[in-house]
Amino acid sequence: MKIAHISDTHLGFSAYRKVDEETGMNQREIDIYRAFQRSVDAMISERVDLVLHSGDLFDTVRPSNRAISFAMEQFVRLTKAGAKVVVIAGNHSTPRMRETGSVFKIFEHLPGVRPVYQGIYETVDVGEVIIHAVPHADRDEMTRELDKVIPVEGRLNVLMLHAGIAGVDVHGGVEHNEQVLPSSYLKEDMDYIALGHYHDMKKVSDNAYYSGSTERLSFAEVGQRKGFILLDTDGMRVEERCMPVRPMFDLTQIDAKGKDANEVMAEARSLLEGVDLKGALVRLNVKRLTGAQYRSLDLRSLRQLANGCVHFELRFDMTTEDVSVQADDISITDLEGEFASYIDGRPVEGVPKERVARMGLEYLRRGLEGSG
Repeated sequence: MKIAHISDTHLGFSAYRKVDEETGMNQREIDIYRAFQRSVDAMISERVDLVLHSGDLFDTVRPSNRAISFAMEQFVRLTKAGAKVVVIAGNHSTPRMRETGSVFKIFEHLPGVRPVYQGIYETVDVGEVIIHAVPHADRDEMTRELDKVIPVEGRLNVLMLHAGIAGVDVHGGVEHNEQVLPSSYLKEDMDYIALGHYHDMKKVSDNAYYSGSTERLSFAEVGQRKGFILLDTDGMRVEERCMPVRPMFDLTQIDAKGKDANEVMAEARSLLEGVDLKGALVRLNVKRLTGAQYRSLDLRSLRQLANGCVHFELRFDMTTEDVSVQADDISITDLEGEFASYIDGRPVEGVPKERVARMGLEYLRRGLEGSG
């Protein structure tokens, strides 16, 4: 039997201001859809018998109709090709209050698709395989359900789990509502453990793997392989299936201390000219930059150099004599517009977002004028 292990597709995710000219949709949202579709295409080409999705199918608890429709279309493609699909809920898809319901219920009506989302351990029989599926829940519930998992003799036992594992080296910050469990839950008596949550494709132990996300969702994921894992139960062969994704570069940090603006600009140009910028997501980092240096930078010329990027931003570590303040994600394309875009992507209650954007920009300008 061929089993495809995939996770963290984050359908519905969007970022930055770039819009696809053909569809009018956010470019990164389209990238996310296309990444999942490429993996599904490969699974169908491989003639997989079973697809395990280890959580975070969607980016939010309440995904858009477009994201839901796309997920259903891909699942139907898989089942029509003869594959069974088991999908568990991850932290991004699990509401805080279970009474609010789950979008996963809609998948119960799709033949060949088994959603597991109610916070309890469930088993699924597929041929020679018995799947032990444990969806995301709060820590006490999750550990209690994991304690119920017992392998079945004479069957190929697969554990599905969406959680971090203590001691696993990963890059990125702590996520909302995530669970990090002791490595003791990676039970050696399981034939395979299909993990989700961490976005880096990684072997954790002899029988446990993170398939990673299908696209890069942040600059913390630069250089990570994306795709899915293919398990052939004939000999228990595990292979990575890496898929192409949009190029992303987090360029080497420039140290501005002791340099004039021309020297900083020369380093910036050299870094940008050293990579293929067309269609890429690019971040250039500058540390220990004074306000005087910042005001002397020729941002317009950098804008022209990076014209082919889908997204280009500068990350400044602004400094005064005694204080260093990091100004993240300041785009050189249009400072006011980019800051407003940043605010658009964050929940703001009680105050108009436009007002927050104006105030934030004003404070930023004051800080720059007062430093150096």
